[in-house]
Amino acid sequence: MNYEVEKRVYKDTEKLPLYAQEAADEELERIEKAADFESLTRVSDIRRIEGTEEPYYRLKFGKYRYLLYYDAETELLKILRLTHRKDSYKKQNLPWRR
Repeated sequence: MNYEVEKRVYKDTEKLPLYAQEAADEELERIEKAADFESLTRVSDIRRIEGTEEPYYRLKFGKYRYLLYYDAETELLKILRLTHRKDSYKKQNLPWRR
């Protein structure tokens, strides 16, 4: 499985406090390692977002969330956003609600 990080994720990371940036980098490495697995759900803390028809996932760490999309046909994992938990599921941050 390949993975791709959207430019927006790097911009999101820059806005975080320093301690959260370090944690985000560690979690990004975990996502990169998850790309080696057959299934994303085999990695702890990665769960499918309920209520979506398409395969969107989230990775929780501290007060923050990575929003992920997995395309099974091309076996591509896209890392879409990094947001605070209170903003993670709001309309403007969710590609499937646009």
